[in-house]
Amino acid sequence: MTKQTRTSAILGASFLMATSAVGPGFLTQTTVFTKELLASFGFVILLSVVLDVIAQLNIWRVITVSGMRGQDAANATLRGSGYVLAAMIVFGGIVFNIGNIAGSGLGLNAAAGIPVEAGAAVSALFAIAIFSVRDANRAMDALVKILGI
Repeated sequence: MTKQTRTSAILGASFLMATSAVGPGFLTQTTVFTKELLASFGFVILLSVVLDVIAQLNIWRVITVSGMRGQDAANATLRGSGYVLAAMIVFGGIVFNIGNIAGSGLGLNAAAGIPVEAGAAVSALFAIAIFSVRDANRAMDALVKILGI
């Protein structure tokens, strides 16, 4: 892996990590609750973002220093926990992505007046198109950098 490829991959991963916590459903609901609860809810959001950053930095530090994959580090710590971690990640990924598709539908409804179901379908087709690209890693890195800004 060349230095430029590595830098591009790290930059893409950084944008993906930064934007994964703020999907369209999260933004839509945050807007509604912030409007209703004002500063008290804003503080909760700030606190959750700070805790999220601390947790992510700690996890990345352990993975980087150990040179192990996350599930392998978990298995080394507590036998069998890596398999539980992997299952939780798969389940969470499915649930999170269903929520993102629904949130995309809500976001397109709010931004363009498109029916929620149609917006969700368009978002799902867009995601399928990205993953259908032969060199999906490069396409996703470029797309995440563009949409993350």
